[in-house]
Amino acid sequence: MKKLLIAALSSLLVLSMTACSSTSDKDTNTKATQAESKTELNKEKAINDINMKITSATIIKDDTLKKDEAMLQLNFAIKNDSKTDYGVGSGDFYIKDKSGKKYEMAGHEDNFGDVIKVGKTLNGSGYYTIPKDAKDLTVVYDQAINKAKDKKTISWEIGTPKSAK
Repeated sequence: MKKLLIAALSSLLVLSMTACSSTSDKDTNTKATQAESKTELNKEKAINDINMKITSATIIKDDTLKKDEAMLQLNFAIKNDSKTDYGVGSGDFYIKDKSGKKYEMAGHEDNFGDVIKVGKTLNGSGYYTIPKDAKDLTVVYDQAINKAKDKKTISWEIGTPKSAK
């Protein structure tokens, strides 16, 4: 009888501990989702009737990098709602970390760049070499060919990108 009582209490203890641990996992997942939702991915922003959005930000594998570097792939959707053709490419964007350090486009063969006809949309990927431990990143649109002192820029908070699975 004593063994039966000990076995029952042990089972009850194991079940109660399992129930407690799954609750904390749900809390952690909820907090992680809330943190991710603070990014501006898929938020459309406009400058001079050019509507731009970053649809994803992912760390991808690249064997050419140093050990302390990572390759960030950004996917863009850019629509030309202006009255003239508009040229844009990966080199018009840079990454900035929370300390203000800039990371320019990497020399990757798949970087996008083209002239967008009026009313058309360009979808493409840009690649940027960043530190492996980079956090709280911002993408800044800063036309590479426009050197005017009063030029406009726009930016997106992308947070800390996740690695591709």
